[in-house]
Amino acid sequence: MRGRTIWLLGLLVLLLPLLASCRGPEAATEVGILGYNHTDGDIPQFTINGGNGGSALGHAEGGTVCCVLMPDQWKPGMDVQVRWTNDLTTYHQVTVPVPRYESIGNLAVHFLRNGEVKVFVTSMVLGHPEYPLNGPEAGLREGENPVWKRLL
Repeated sequence: MRGRTIWLLGLLVLLLPLLASCRGPEAATEVGILGYNHTDGDIPQFTINGGNGGSALGHAEGGTVCCVLMPDQWKPGMDVQVRWTNDLTTYHQVTVPVPRYESIGNLAVHFLRNGEVKVFVTSMVLGHPEYPLNGPEAGLREGENPVWKRLL
């Protein structure tokens, strides 16, 4: 009897990884991509995870394009690959961590004056008082406060 119990426990240990891999795919949603260019130069093209992200003139919002697939639930270690060009000749690429989000929304991509790229999954737009990017780096132009004054 003891040998049989050990054998069953061993079999269970071997089967657990297989059972764990049988989970269905995680729930994900296609979300719009919204580019914000905080720099002086134009960004005629950028991509997210290899898919089109649109373009953005200097100191401007680029508008929303479709789409990138984002998990409905944030999980630690999430990131996206952002690739962009200022001249359609030279391309830059960075891996950008995706900060925690509570609900699905657009993927906002910010090209900051200091050369950094930040992304946020949010249903708000730049200018909302609760937008995740705030402080001096939030303005599309240096010294600008993007928060809508009518909401303050």
